[in-house]
Amino acid sequence: MFYEDSENKMWICSQSGLNLYDYKTNSFKVFNFPDNAIAAFWKDRDGCLWVGSNTKGMFYCKPDGTIIKTFNITNGLPNNRIQAIVGDSHDNIWVSTSIGISRFDRKTGKFRNYSKEDGLQGDQFFQQSFLKTRSGEIYFGGYNGFNSFYPDSLKDNNFIPPVYITDFQIFNKPVLFGFPDAQFQTHISETKEITLNWDQSVFSFSFAAINYSNSEKNQYAYIMKGFEKEWNYTNSSRRYVTYTNLDPGKYTLHIKASNNDGIWNEKGVSLEITILPPWWKTLWVKITAAAIFILLLLLGYYLKLELYRNKQKELSILVEKRTMEITSANKVLLERQIQIEKQSGELRTHAENLREANNLLVQKQSLIKLQTDTIQEANDELTKLNTTKSRIFSIIAHDLRNPFNAVSGFSEILLEEYRILPPETIEMYLNLISDSSKNGNLLLGNLLQWSRNQTGNIAFEPVHLNLLLVAKETYNLLEGTAHKKKINIKLQIDPDVFVDADENMLKTILRNLLSNAIKFTRENGIITINSSVKSDHVEVCVNDSGIGIREEKIPLLFNIETNTSTNGTSHESGTGLGLILCKEFVDKHNGRIWVETKLGIGSQFKFTLPIN
Repeated sequence: MFYEDSENKMWICSQSGLNLYDYKTNSFKVFNFPDNAIAAFWKDRDGCLWVGSNTKGMFYCKPDGTIIKTFNITNGLPNNRIQAIVGDSHDNIWVSTSIGISRFDRKTGKFRNYSKEDGLQGDQFFQQSFLKTRSGEIYFGGYNGFNSFYPDSLKDNNFIPPVYITDFQIFNKPVLFGFPDAQFQTHISETKEITLNWDQSVFSFSFAAINYSNSEKNQYAYIMKGFEKEWNYTNSSRRYVTYTNLDPGKYTLHIKASNNDGIWNEKGVSLEITILPPWWKTLWVKITAAAIFILLLLLGYYLKLELYRNKQKELSILVEKRTMEITSANKVLLERQIQIEKQSGELRTHAENLREANNLLVQKQSLIKLQTDTIQEANDELTKLNTTKSRIFSIIAHDLRNPFNAVSGFSEILLEEYRILPPETIEMYLNLISDSSKNGNLLLGNLLQWSRNQTGNIAFEPVHLNLLLVAKETYNLLEGTAHKKKINIKLQIDPDVFVDADENMLKTILRNLLSNAIKFTRENGIITINSSVKSDHVEVCVNDSGIGIREEKIPLLFNIETNTSTNGTSHESGTGLGLILCKEFVDKHNGRIWVETKLGIGSQFKFTLPIN
């Protein structure tokens, strides 16, 4: 459909939206809607757009296409398929749909729908089949011809139809009236109120509005006040209502209706309905039951009161009897009390004697326990000393013998064969004698310091020391041993780090840890000595790239009773006493020593020393 407005702009309805073609700019603008299958279009005098769709009803839009409101079957249109739109001289909007023609009154915001019953050629109309003449006559074309009309000539039916209740049924049977002893004496249309028994639980009413102009379009609404809160709406095809199982009480049935043009008789017709309760729920039955209940309560109270009086009499007799028995018993008890008090005095004296004897026994028992604990402690200390002595003898007998045997053996070879041995072999033997002497010397030094520490003869004299200088002295002492295994030793200690420590003990700790690191590091390995400053202490770490330590051996490293020695990567021997000595010296500084290791990767022996 093409529509040219007063500004010479062409509006085009399509299946993909509403298109606007501007001659001046030779350009298109597309307007999109919830349903882009646009079937009809109209532009009113205000420049607003009325757009009809195939499935979503009619859109009322601003000139820029913004939707102001959507009209569909929920707010008055008979159908959501819009075929054509046109405005009349009073600014009303006329719409043809798939179910008749509708007029939208912009003042009231309501639709007036016209169908075949109002004289249309049929309910079906063609898309965009419409015409508005200069005289204001409007044409709509449909499947069976076309309709033409002047909007001013169409008048609404303003007749307010009276409403009547035309029939009354109980259990789907018409109610008879007017004969002697009948429950209802007048026809339901003339009755203002009725009374039903409780067992008349299903009843129906039929109703009608007196409007003969296109009466098929009459509308109805009903409500049973006291039972319902909302109106029920229906049309001329269903002019009856049925209620079932209402509770006993008073209700009002209100029915209203409209004519074919929607003019409602709001007053309508009303019927007061009273449903009687069953006899066992009537007021006189309730009063009788209440009276019987009160009489039973009074009778029960009287019987309970008589029973109480009889019990009181029996209790008085029993109390008097019991009083006499108690008086007699009191005399006997008084005599016994005198005897008991006499015996109590004797028992108190005896108890005092027993208490004194018991205190003496407790004191003796405490003394025996103290002596037993002292003996046990001495025995434990003796056992520990025996174990330590056995360990010392083992070190002297086995570990100390090896370096001395090596020195003795290689010395004899040199004495006997030095004239025939080549210089490089002599140098090798001398190096082995030197290494064995150093190992023996280190072992003897450790043994001496450990024994002095065990007997308390070693002095602990902490001073303020530069950690790097002490480490360098240790490094210089063991540099030759590391050089033989081509091991690179790195000192990564801040020169400004100072600790409070005994100098000899610190050197012993560093010497033993560095010696062990060299011992268990392969040729071309790396050993790093570094430090990190914490809040109140310095953490020193000797890190090697050696063979590591098996996890099950870690708990045995610092314990003399379970410690075992292991040969180095070049078969260097040892006693394991060095780590024991390190732990005891670190403990004297209130520090901590531990190891972090990974088998095949290396070990990190760490210990802490105080800053102050």
